[in-house]
This record gives sequence, structure tokens and C-alpha cells, in this order.
Amino acid sequence: MRMGIVAVFTSVMAVCSAVQAKTMFVTDTCTINVRVQPGEEYRIMDQLAADETVQVLETQKPWVKISFKGGLEGWVRDQYLTAEQPKTVRIADLEKQLQEQAARITGLDRENLSLKQEKLTFDQTLNILSTENQKLKQEPYQLMLLLSGGGIFLLGCITALILQAVGRKKKGGGLSFDKGIGF
Repeated sequence: MRMGIVAVFTSVMAVCSAVQAKTMFVTDTCTINVRVQPGEEYRIMDQLAADETVQVLETQKPWVKISFKGGLEGWVRDQYLTAEQPKTVRIADLEKQLQEQAARITGLDRENLSLKQEKLTFDQTLNILSTENQKLKQEPYQLMLLLSGGGIFLLGCITALILQAVGRKKKGGGLSFDKGIGF
């Protein structure tokens, strides 16, 4: 009976401790021994290399029960575990980020070059349009000068015809355009 209670209690504790698992990492030590029970006298069941991730299931100072390699369970000394990611893992993450940023920079450089070329094209188009705009601004003035000159010429012709008609009525008292020219 007592053995049954111990078995049930152990099973409940294992389930409860598995629910509260905490992620830890093997320190930068080369390899550590995983034992079947907490203590140096128990057999070594496996070894873990530095940077391997384990889940802490239970602690019995200075031993820690861990889950590793897809569900295996064993005991290691707590001095070999750390909550911080090992340097090699952090370096690998930083190198990956560096490569991603370098690729992003390359993409931005390409986009920047494309935008500069597009800007150059727009600047050239703007210069052409500005020149055409200046020409179009000058055309009304030239047309106005032409029309003004034509209007003055027409006014002069009309004035000459009126003066000639008035001169004929006076008979000899006005200007005559046909005398002395040889008509």
C-alpha cells in the first residue's frame, strides 16, 4: 500500500514538474554527463555538448532533472546549466541577422540606384518641359506684336483712304497720292 502511494505521488510530481518546465542551456563547457539518478555514483546515460537546449523538470540541489533530445530525461549538475543563451548560439543568431541586414542593404542600394535613374529621367523631362513652357510664354507676345503691327498698318491704310476721299471732295484742296508718281 505504501509503495502504491509513493508511486502515485512520484507520478503526480513528475506531471506537475513537466508542466512548469523552464528552458535552460548547457554552459560553454565541452560536454556534460547526464546520469540516470541525481548523484555521481549513478551511471552515465548520455552526454550533452555545449549549447544544447534542455528543459528543467525538477531541482534537487546541486542536481537538476532535465528533459533533452526529444523527451529523454536524466540528471545533471546545476552548475553546468545557465538561463542565458551560450555565446556560440548568440553569435550564430547575430551572424544570421547580419546576413539578413546585408541582403536588405543590397536591396535598398538597388532601389536607391533605380530611384536615382528615375529622378535623372524626370529632371531631363522637367528641363525639356520648362524650355517648351518658356517658348509658349513668348508666343503670345510675338503674336501680339504681329497683330499690333498689322493693326497699325491697317489703320494707316484706312486713314489714307479717308484722307483721299476727303481731298476729292474739296477738289484740289487736299493731298493727292497720284500726282507726280507717273500714273
